[in-house]
Amino acid sequence: MSSERSPETAAPTAGVLAALAVLAAVVAPYFLISPSEASVYYGVPVPVPIHLVVGLFAAVAVIVFAAGRNDRTDPQTAAGVAVVLGGFMAVLSLWWAIAAGDVVGSFPTDAAFDYHRWALFGAALAVAGSAGWYAGQVV
Repeated sequence: MSSERSPETAAPTAGVLAALAVLAAVVAPYFLISPSEASVYYGVPVPVPIHLVVGLFAAVAVIVFAAGRNDRTDPQTAAGVAVVLGGFMAVLSLWWAIAAGDVVGSFPTDAAFDYHRWALFGAALAVAGSAGWYAGQVV
């Protein structure tokens, strides 16, 4: 690692906040609906457990953004890893949000919950956008 400090940018901080928003969105259904309904909601037929994979990627993204921001790792490497994580989170959450459309309407919940899947996708898209912004700043 070089002795010069990476340029100051708000992109990694925005990435940390976006990844924390993804984590909050992943756990929100467990507080908004019953656990059995949440398992049905997240069990929509896609080959991967979306809430676990996206949640894990978001937790790793928090660490990656923070490590790049604090010069604990090479900023270019951190930005590259964050772009990959954000991209996968956005694609997986969009895929799941489309597939979960039929299941959402069957829950006896507040109408605001109908938009949860899109909020999760938006938060994942914010991680990808922050990662792209960060990559543009450090290259």
